[in-house]
Amino acid sequence: MFYMTNKEKIYNIIVEKSKEFDIQNFLISRKGGITTEEVAQLLKMARPNVSFILNHLVREGKIVKIISKPVYYIEKNRLAYFLGNKVKEEMLLRDLIDFLNLRKEKECAFENIIGHDGSLKGQIEQAKAAVLYPPYGLHTLIIGPPGSGKSFFAEMMYKFSLQNGRVGPLEVLNCADYYNNPQLLMSHLFGHVKGAYTGADVDKIGLVEKADKGILFLDEVHRLPPEGQEMLFYLIDKGVYRRLGDTVERTANLMIVAATTEKPDSFLLKTFMRRIPVIIQLPSFDGRPLNEKIEIIVYLFKEEAKRLNLNIIVHPELISLLLSLQYEGNIGELKSIIQLLCSKAFLMNYETKRNFLKIDLTLLPSVYFNVGKSKTINFDKFLIISSEIEREIDKYDFYEFIAMKYNELKEKGIVEIFEIMLGDNFGKNGNHP
Repeated sequence: MFYMTNKEKIYNIIVEKSKEFDIQNFLISRKGGITTEEVAQLLKMARPNVSFILNHLVREGKIVKIISKPVYYIEKNRLAYFLGNKVKEEMLLRDLIDFLNLRKEKECAFENIIGHDGSLKGQIEQAKAAVLYPPYGLHTLIIGPPGSGKSFFAEMMYKFSLQNGRVGPLEVLNCADYYNNPQLLMSHLFGHVKGAYTGADVDKIGLVEKADKGILFLDEVHRLPPEGQEMLFYLIDKGVYRRLGDTVERTANLMIVAATTEKPDSFLLKTFMRRIPVIIQLPSFDGRPLNEKIEIIVYLFKEEAKRLNLNIIVHPELISLLLSLQYEGNIGELKSIIQLLCSKAFLMNYETKRNFLKIDLTLLPSVYFNVGKSKTINFDKFLIISSEIEREIDKYDFYEFIAMKYNELKEKGIVEIFEIMLGDNFGKNGNHP
């Protein structure tokens, strides 16, 4: 018969427990680590004996002691998988927090974009190449329908540039804001000298000057007049420009990222287009894969949960309808609908003071029902969303989930919230309807 020593038993328990270890999950719930007390209870051993063996395993370099209250132990090889050679025999909990923050700082900015490893993978590769091209990047035009995320994409290009050594700022100009006043638009873009036009009482620097060594983002660039385009391609060619009303040439080295909803050849001068080597096409919401659509919907609800500091429960039939609709305004329009739903639910919840919002079809304007009938997408999961986590729960398990949470809170003496919930979803006797 094979006999295991207490030391082997303890080490095996730690190895098995450590398989669940991930730094972020450990910091949130201590999942993947184990305490002296927990080991003692599992093996029915005296706590001092367990403590002695654990410290011996630490000295042997097999496990790592995480100094916290209480102390946790993790198998060294599992921890090294995340920390590499930064693993020590004993580590402060603060060390893990600092490492996680550093890792987050080093993450690629484009990973914040839903579809970065899916439908937008090619576009992101284009963007990375454009940003990294020496010395200041390749000028880029982003094309996509309204609400498809062009501005957000440009912002991630800028963050990616910072992660890779760029030190200049991001300056933004929405050309549509000055569509009816080209002179003012040119002033904002290039600056002006005193007396350049009526009302120009002092010298003013423009966004081109402010964006030196950085990125200038021109949203709705199709609103930029031809003379503005000419000044820009002169800047691109020569690296120089003039303020309005000035004869002095100034230098600026920057990357121009422009965005439009229109076909480029319908509004941009050919001489300007020839100077924009990178063109990135973003898809509409309808053109995204189903899994990315779901991820976008979850993300938008999660943002509202954070804003309201409330949990959100979304009915699967509503998700199905949201997935089936076509949005002229794409993600922007979808965001507005979700905010409308959450505002209605918040108003209904205002008096009851629940810590969650219920979002279902009754909150959706009737006009959307007819629009969504032609295209049905089945989604049979309740979404349970909070400002911290989101999860999917099978609709047939939903009531079991509520009952489980009810019992957990009942033990703590906190039952009011789920009594309301159970009253809405269960029969009077607490049975499934």
